[in-house]
Amino acid sequence: MTRAGLAEIAETVAGLALTFVEPGSAEVTRFPESWRPIARSSDPAHRHRSALALWSREFLDLVPRFAGALETRFFDVRAGVTGDRPVLVYVAEAEDGGYVSWIGYDPRDFGEPPPFWESFPGPLRVFLREVHAGFVSGRQAAFGPARPVSMDTLANLADYPDGVPGWEDAEMSTTRLVQIATDGGHLYYCLSPDLSPGEIALIYEGDIDRQDFSAQLDELMMSRLEDPG
Repeated sequence: MTRAGLAEIAETVAGLALTFVEPGSAEVTRFPESWRPIARSSDPAHRHRSALALWSREFLDLVPRFAGALETRFFDVRAGVTGDRPVLVYVAEAEDGGYVSWIGYDPRDFGEPPPFWESFPGPLRVFLREVHAGFVSGRQAAFGPARPVSMDTLANLADYPDGVPGWEDAEMSTTRLVQIATDGGHLYYCLSPDLSPGEIALIYEGDIDRQDFSAQLDELMMSRLEDPG
C-alpha cells in the first residue's frame, strides 16, 4: 500500500493548525487510552487496524460503501493535536490518485448533546460519544458527522433563533432542523424530531428534501473520496 509522508498528509488538512505526534513522544499520554497504541506505533498498517477497531459495527452498517473504503482505501492513521485537542488523521487514496484525509475528534470533547439529540439515530449517537466527537474532511462540518459542539439548529446558526425569515412557511421549522453535516458548500444535512425514523433532511437554498439517512450519509462521505477537490 502507498505510504504518505507527514508533509503530504499535512497538505490534505491545509488551513488546519495541526501538529503530528511522533511515536515515543510524551504527548501520547494526552490521548484516550484506546488511542495510545495508534499514537505509539511506527507501523502504518498497525495504526490503520487499531483505528478501525474503534468503530462500532452498527455505525459501519449505516455507511456500507464508506466502511468498505475504510478497509481498502485508507492506509494510515496518524495521531495529532489541533487547537490543543488530540485528533486522529485518517489518510486515504483519493480517486484522482492523490490523498485525502478525515479528522476524527476525541470523544471526550463531546460536550453537551446537540438540540433534539433524541432524534439522532442510535448508531450515530454511539459513534459521536464513544468513537469520534466529529469525523470530518475539508471544512469543519463537511463530509461526515460534524463536531457535536458545532451542531445546532439552522435558525441558531443563521442568528435567527426564532426562525429564519422566509423559511418558516416550509414543512419544517428551521428551529427544529439540526445541521449535522454539509457537502462543503451550501447543501446542509439535517435531523429533526419532525422527520420519520431513518430519514434525513437535505436542505438547499431553503428547499427541504426528505431522504434515507443511511444512504445519504454514505454517499456524502464517499463523495469526498471520489472528488476531493
